[in-house]
Amino acid sequence: MVKDTEYTRDIEQEHDIEQEHDTGRDHAPDGGPPRAPLSAVRTRRTLHEALRHGGDALPAALREADDGLLLSALDAGLPADRATRVVVELVRRAPERGPRLADAVCEKVLIAHLYLDQPGGTGRLRVRNALMLYEGLVRPYADRGAVPELMACVLPGLWAAGDGAGREVVRRIVATRQATGFGEKGWRALFGGLAEESRGHEESRERRAQAVRRSARIDLQPGQLWVSALLGFLAVALVLIVILAAV
Repeated sequence: MVKDTEYTRDIEQEHDIEQEHDTGRDHAPDGGPPRAPLSAVRTRRTLHEALRHGGDALPAALREADDGLLLSALDAGLPADRATRVVVELVRRAPERGPRLADAVCEKVLIAHLYLDQPGGTGRLRVRNALMLYEGLVRPYADRGAVPELMACVLPGLWAAGDGAGREVVRRIVATRQATGFGEKGWRALFGGLAEESRGHEESRERRAQAVRRSARIDLQPGQLWVSALLGFLAVALVLIVILAAV
């Protein structure tokens, strides 16, 4: 059984919502707007259960869930192998989305830094999932709408995400030799961030070097100077004595 996540722990709460629907209490307790339709609640719960337990029910649950439910599942955190199933389903639907929905999904996964910071799974698997999301949901729409501005905002964070996994993702995107989709603003933001990071490393190295030089330097007091001079004189005298004795 998969360990509970934020996404799976609310199944009991949704069971209570189903019971309220069944008894005709479809409104919030404070008289607010109606709750989500029962069919949506059951779809969400079905997806919860399928992601929690896996098995033969998972493919059908993924197909029935809308994009919002799938993205919410990634937001809440999933074991990496289940996250891969969700990613594959999101990418599979890409040709079926209209422009507005495609742009919204693209922006969502960018803001989430391609979910590289989610726990679970190896770095390699997280990188693979992130690349699938980028290739299927971001790159084709990178020059549309608000995405270029958004790319400039999130690209430095993507580079730093996932304890090094983000760097690997950016390198692989560049290595495909296709248009990266980063855009001029994105590249400028990324290089600006790297320059700042490099300056920080240089300053840190300089501080360490100064500390080493300070610890290695010997500050002689006046009395120590006389001792050093006397020892030097004795050393010279000893050398002269040896030379004269040899002659």
